[in-house]
Amino acid sequence: MSFENPSQIIQSWGLTKNFAAGPTTVDKLVPPTYGKIRTPFVQTWREESLGSALEWNNSNPFSYYLPESLRVISSMFLQIKCPAISGNNFKPYAGIYAVKSIRLLSAGQEVYTVDVTAFLRDYCESLSDEELESFGRIYLGHTPTPSATARTFLVPIPLPNSAYMQRHGHNTRGSGVWPCFTAQNRLELQIQMQQNTYVSLGENVPGSIAGACSMLMHQVDMAPSDVLRYSDLRGVYSLINRRFTQLTSGWQNVGANTPVIFNHHQPVGCVTEIFISAIATGTAQALRQVTTQILPSKFKVIADSVTQKDLNTPEKVQMELYSNGFTQNSAFKNCGRLCFASHAAESTHHYSGGYNMQTASTIVFEFEFAEGVDYKLYAVQLQRVSIDSLGLIRASLE
Repeated sequence: MSFENPSQIIQSWGLTKNFAAGPTTVDKLVPPTYGKIRTPFVQTWREESLGSALEWNNSNPFSYYLPESLRVISSMFLQIKCPAISGNNFKPYAGIYAVKSIRLLSAGQEVYTVDVTAFLRDYCESLSDEELESFGRIYLGHTPTPSATARTFLVPIPLPNSAYMQRHGHNTRGSGVWPCFTAQNRLELQIQMQQNTYVSLGENVPGSIAGACSMLMHQVDMAPSDVLRYSDLRGVYSLINRRFTQLTSGWQNVGANTPVIFNHHQPVGCVTEIFISAIATGTAQALRQVTTQILPSKFKVIADSVTQKDLNTPEKVQMELYSNGFTQNSAFKNCGRLCFASHAAESTHHYSGGYNMQTASTIVFEFEFAEGVDYKLYAVQLQRVSIDSLGLIRASLE
């Protein structure tokens, strides 16, 4: 039988008082308090067919209005039952490429427009391998090995409260709900589909999706008094999310070791980062995949001829990512970023700084790649989305 007597350890605690001068923050001998959520609720699914009007590469955006009977939802998804491909396989995570853009309107006025591929690529990059396996399989039609079989895409609708408008974070902040009652100003969604060539690895493509699409709404059911309280938040509802503004006009091409001096666009508002999505040149646009990114070898920003940040080596480019919390998984690689918020990877969950470029008359971004690439340049801005007393939904970068 063994015996331990830690009396000397206990007696020595009196000699460590200089390290115990801080406030008491936790008592690990007391069980934690069992808390509760403010409002109990249960979520149910509501599905509405979109008929045969929604099709690949629709020349006119498809308009969808939230049903008048809808009250409180947590999320929405565009469900696409995509037919099989004959002769080619689907791209990995093909659902990322199915929708080109989604535009939100209130009373006919644009609230904001979302580049769906850019947002979903950013979200997937922030997931662990285990999380990405589940998300890709359930939502994006991903299979462990490339295949041509029919599959279902569940493309998140970028509502203001959508978790997919943020990077994934291990936090308890949550995403909240969307209050659907906005009087006469129902939220309108305008959906622009990509060409069917964008989801395929080759020239052969899936067939028509007309009549194979529906809208899935995750409805939040509560006690009647709670439904009344959360469904009508006119004049009260306000939150902060992100906007991606593409600074370039589509894909641009640059050769190896060729400096790019970009001064065509000066983003407004609070910019948390500038990022470059870059892939190896020489691939047809429809066949490009955004999973593998090429990092710049140099990246800097200049304001009124004064260098603000200069990542002048490949090592500094990579350290900028790591020190700001941008890690990657085995499928989605990091893109090059200039960060203006501290630990910018988590700036979607709390304010940690940014750069308002209105203080400068001229902003120049300079970057260079060690190999030839096609690239897009984006600004990530914080935006406030609110519902006024009349039910009008507005988004502001100021």
